Amino acid sequence: FAQSVMDGNNERLVPKDLVPLLIRSRLEGLDNLLLSQFFAFLEHNAPHVVKDMKYLREITDLRFPHEWTLGARTMKRRIIMHVGPTNSGKTYHALERLKNSKAGVYCSPLRLLAHEVYMRMMAAGVSCGLLTGEDRRYPDYSLQDVKPVGYTATGTPITQVISCTIEMLPVKLFDVAVIDEIQMISDKQRGWAWTSALLSLRARELHLCGEPSAVPLVKRICEMMDEEVEVREYSRLGELEVSSRSLEGSWKNIRAGDCVVVFSRAEIYGIKNTIEKKTGMRCAVIYGSLPPESRVKQAALFNDPNSDYDVLVASDAVGMGINLSINRVVFTTLEKFDGESVRPISVSQTRQIGGRAGRFNSGVSVGTVTTMQPSDIRALQCSMGTMPPCLDAAGIKPTTSMIEMFSHQFPDVSFSQLWSMFRDIASVDDQYFMCSFDDQESVAREIEKLPLTVSERYQLIYAPVNARDPIVKQCLQTYAAAIAYKRECNIMDVVSLPLGIPTNRETIQIFEQWHRGITLYTWLSYHFPSTFTAVDESFAIKEECENTIQMGLLSLRKPNRDNTGGNTDDYSKHDENKSIRKALGIY
Repeated sequence: FAQSVMDGNNERLVPKDLVPLLIRSRLEGLDNLLLSQFFAFLEHNAPHVVKDMKYLREITDLRFPHEWTLGARTMKRRIIMHVGPTNSGKTYHALERLKNSKAGVYCSPLRLLAHEVYMRMMAAGVSCGLLTGEDRRYPDYSLQDVKPVGYTATGTPITQVISCTIEMLPVKLFDVAVIDEIQMISDKQRGWAWTSALLSLRARELHLCGEPSAVPLVKRICEMMDEEVEVREYSRLGELEVSSRSLEGSWKNIRAGDCVVVFSRAEIYGIKNTIEKKTGMRCAVIYGSLPPESRVKQAALFNDPNSDYDVLVASDAVGMGINLSINRVVFTTLEKFDGESVRPISVSQTRQIGGRAGRFNSGVSVGTVTTMQPSDIRALQCSMGTMPPCLDAAGIKPTTSMIEMFSHQFPDVSFSQLWSMFRDIASVDDQYFMCSFDDQESVAREIEKLPLTVSERYQLIYAPVNARDPIVKQCLQTYAAAIAYKRECNIMDVVSLPLGIPTNRETIQIFEQWHRGITLYTWLSYHFPSTFTAVDESFAIKEECENTIQMGLLSLRKPNRDNTGGNTDDYSKHDENKSIRKALGIY
């Protein structure tokens, strides 16, 4: 095999063509490709070694994902790409077209953004439903001007638009569809959802919003389906200035309207405390593991000029989703731990986060981007002045039926090992790559010993689960056991929220984990409705958990100085629960 490759007999293993793969998936991706090509070599040159390999190669053939579903290929779609930098109005124009459709859908990368579009449509008098993994809402026809576009034969109102997370895209025909953040088609974990939507969404008019870097890849994929792509380019609305000077490492240089970007959740509260101590200004916080509802409330505090929250401390979760009135983005670092090692953040990520400064109609004429440390300013200027490289491949994942057929060949192999074997044997076209299975594998191991079907395991590994959180892992095991043994699961028998309001980051994180455990229950209630029946109770305790987290965030005051003048992890206590509850509407 090695000699065959060295002689140039394998067109998939040409050295110069492997560079994009190494950049995207590093050595893991190269290992998978080498193993796949080795199996292909054995199939043709040593069939006696792998007598069943031909059939296995057939059921693991992922080279033509556009042929997996016929729906979109049976119609002529008009595909329009709206591309431009952050704050260029590209999504706005697509949503304006969606408002005027008779049957439309908006596909969001985030539950938070799906909810925002749902509220925006309803405010504009458009009957809009919400569909996410954890929440489903019908239009509120009690609102003025919100009317159904018609009625079914049974008198059920027909909704004009559906706002959904991209993984929850309904299988139906639409007049107009909008897929947001199309560049995430190359995301290592979730890219498959964008690829699936692009290939299978049945819409007469399909709008794709995102970065220009996605254009060549989308065009190549659409050419395989004999479809043309119309590209509309947008320029940024409002000026964006990349500062020539950093904040010289001094927190005293933080000013009102700043968004301080931190790539470590563990450091967010420490930096929040330091800024409050050094400047006297209060800080709102936004980060990925904070419930979306809490992020909205924290954003509202920061956006409200009459609140006393002048600064936002946020993770890279601030890069998309919530509208924020940011004057200046301050990067504390341009490096991030990616699960394996600390690496520089991408040009795309830097530009997307930095572009949040000076949002159009926010009252800021010029947005500014800078760094905390002088050593980072040069790299920031370089990234902000560089266009992200074009995407080279789109993510895919095998279907449930593929995994089920494969599992029949190896009845005694564990599910997590089965998936790894599938990945090793699978054939993938150059335009695609198999999304990472790392997170799913950890979930698969947690439920390995339960008597679940392959289909049930497949659904569970793609549930919103972080198996690294002990509380969430405990919930997962309880829920999976209920599915396996066909018994009802009451949320009140699983969740036990701590008493009182959290007063530090550790206790807030406990509530965040419980919130994820509750969210998992609501997600499962839509997929296994006969098992997870306490839906109303789950929403009630979810709201209670969200309110408690928000009260905890609001009650965190500026840290007391210890006798040495250093930081402490304690917070001064204030009897302000009554005012907090009033602000949240809780009595």
